[in-house]
Amino acid sequence: MHGTAQHPPLPGADSETWRRFGLAPGLFLAGTGLLLQVAHPVVGAGVLEHSDFKNAPWKRLVNTHLSTMRFIYGMRPGADAEGSRLRELHKDIKGVDGRGRRYHALNPEAYAWVHFTLAQFVVDTAELFGDPMTPAETERMWQEFRAIGRALQLKEHHMPADWASAQVWFRDVVRNRLEATESTYDVLESISDPPRPYRWIPRLLWAPIGRPFGRIVRMTTIGTMPPELRERMGLQWSAQQERRLRRFGRLVGGVLRALPWPLRYTPFALPAILRDKRRIAASRPARLAGAGA
Repeated sequence: MHGTAQHPPLPGADSETWRRFGLAPGLFLAGTGLLLQVAHPVVGAGVLEHSDFKNAPWKRLVNTHLSTMRFIYGMRPGADAEGSRLRELHKDIKGVDGRGRRYHALNPEAYAWVHFTLAQFVVDTAELFGDPMTPAETERMWQEFRAIGRALQLKEHHMPADWASAQVWFRDVVRNRLEATESTYDVLESISDPPRPYRWIPRLLWAPIGRPFGRIVRMTTIGTMPPELRERMGLQWSAQQERRLRRFGRLVGGVLRALPWPLRYTPFALPAILRDKRRIAASRPARLAGAGA
């Protein structure tokens, strides 16, 4: 991990966050995190009025993923620079929503909520795919996320001090703040029937891939969202669907654990992990020499 005078060390290859965040099956739960984010009224209003997500969902998803990789895995230019870029990008995203409420994308609660959903994503992914986190692992991960949050210019007091407090806050926001809005339905529609990412891909080639993938992601998204939000959106979820979701989780988790570890990660996460592992290995002789002096 690397630290500066501005914030504590950021996660590296030896961290809980790096070990779990970039695992490939997380792609199946990305929709849940996105729905949790836009269900916050500030985020939902900003996306609805200042984003082209509905017309170009892939562009938005790719840009969001690259941004996340920059501050989670230290992809260039890194967390501090990405924090400044995001602040600048969001400073003019403001207005009045459909209910007459003023909003600003840099609202501290909304900004902290988006960051928190990424940590909740780590826990939910681990649980669904058969590698649940222990309380100690979860706490380490959250403290790493707090360090990342400070690099993104979140204030200390805007992030719960520990995971237990974060879960109390999570339940409170779900119960009292999240809403079923046009943005939440737009997200669900886009992930359920994903359009072609590029126009040059023939429709006949995309349909056999996009539609089955969309059905799976719709299942994992609806099945892993908080029941209260599910009910607010008028979405049905049966015991049979729950059993199907759990079978899918066991199947994907079993395949994941059978793979060599480098194949378990997304293409953006793996190079960062390998690079930092080399850095750690190179520093060990120096550390050992210093310890023996």
